[in-house]
Amino acid sequence: MVEPSTVQKKSRFWLFFPFVLLLIVVAAWTAYWLIARSQLEKGIDDWIRSEQGKGATIEYTSKSVGGYPFRFELDVRDPVYQPRGQARWQGERLRLVMQPWNWQHIIAYSPGRNLITEPSALRHTINLDPKSAMSVSWNKTSVNRIGLQLGNATALIRGESYATTGFSLNLAPRKTSPDDMMFAVQWDRLTLNATPQGAEYLGDTLGPSRLIGEVREFYPAWLRAAGEPERFYEALMEQEGGIEVAQLLLKWGPLELGAKGDISFKGGKANGTAGLRIDNAENLKAEMEAASRLGQQEQAVITMLEASSKDGGFLTFTIKDNELKMGPLSLGRLPEPRF
Repeated sequence: MVEPSTVQKKSRFWLFFPFVLLLIVVAAWTAYWLIARSQLEKGIDDWIRSEQGKGATIEYTSKSVGGYPFRFELDVRDPVYQPRGQARWQGERLRLVMQPWNWQHIIAYSPGRNLITEPSALRHTINLDPKSAMSVSWNKTSVNRIGLQLGNATALIRGESYATTGFSLNLAPRKTSPDDMMFAVQWDRLTLNATPQGAEYLGDTLGPSRLIGEVREFYPAWLRAAGEPERFYEALMEQEGGIEVAQLLLKWGPLELGAKGDISFKGGKANGTAGLRIDNAENLKAEMEAASRLGQQEQAVITMLEASSKDGGFLTFTIKDNELKMGPLSLGRLPEPRF
């Protein structure tokens, strides 16, 4: 009589192993997230103390770091920040978001009312929707990119009101020349405080528009100007930089304008070229005529632009030693430097 063979039971190790592995990964990730959050909180507190030691004002009603498991999110309620002797910013809420695997990219949200008070006590108000955000990425040596995206925003600046929809601004240094700054700005709709004086036929709303270009020697010039926009043009001339407009598309009421240009500064002089084009000129002339603004000179300029704009062309201008010319005809001079 043959004895029945013993049947060996199958191991259940591989049945439970994926779940054990998952628990290990979750535990390790949780430990990493908690340790990293602790380091972030310490870094934030150290930065606050450092800024306050320099005379800055930093206030808030609460702050916390959350976002587990896929991000770090600093949430600050009623934030106030004012570097010593500079403008004061006050918001309703500030959210700074960072991915745990990328410590060199931050997205900032500040929905609601943002109040900026200059040292002169002049106040500006900017209202942002929850989707509006600013992002900054950097490496060990410099900033990689700064981006600003606004869904719907309104502003009261120097007593004048503005509103925009679909606004975006992107700034980035050129990789092959870090002192140069590339820029791109566009919007779907921009409403101004009032119609331009003398050109009321344009209206107060700019439609979809775009500007793409580059400022050469931007960063040294910005430092030379101490961050003051009104001093930047002269500082750029001192730095012997330049401005390139690769594309300008402007839709303002009946005006549909295109432009491009490249200007270099050297020895206190500006030299370069610029081009203008116009589309749908008949609409512009009709609105100007209805507003009694279409004189012989305006008619001649628009006709010249219209003729030059055929087949994607441009009316070309030259800048030589600060003098703006169209062919042999002098049209004026660019601002002269004071240095």
